[in-house]
Amino acid sequence: MLGFTFFKVRGNSMSPNIPNDSYILASRWFVGCFLGEGKKILIQHNTYGLIVKTVALVDHHGFIWLKGENSQSISVEKIGPVDKSQVIGRVLSVFKK
Repeated sequence: MLGFTFFKVRGNSMSPNIPNDSYILASRWFVGCFLGEGKKILIQHNTYGLIVKTVALVDHHGFIWLKGENSQSISVEKIGPVDKSQVIGRVLSVFKK
C-alpha cells in the first residue's frame, strides 16, 4: 500500500484527540527519523493486537514505551516496552467521525 496504512480506531484510550470510530492514516516512512516523545504511532502489540498510542519515552536500549491519552487507557507499565520492529507506522492524520 505504498507505505501507508488506513486504520479504524476502536475504543477511547486516545480520546479526545483520537475518538472511538475515527480513522487514522499512518506511514512507516516517517518512523525512523521522527520517532520521539509525544508522537502517535500504530503498533502490532504482542498482547493487545493492533493499537494506537503516544510515545512516552524511547529508552537508551531503543525500546519504545507507550501511553494512552485517556485516563481509562492501559498504563505504560502494562503495555510494556515495544521494539521498533513492532511499529506499523507513525500517525500522520486523524479523521474524526
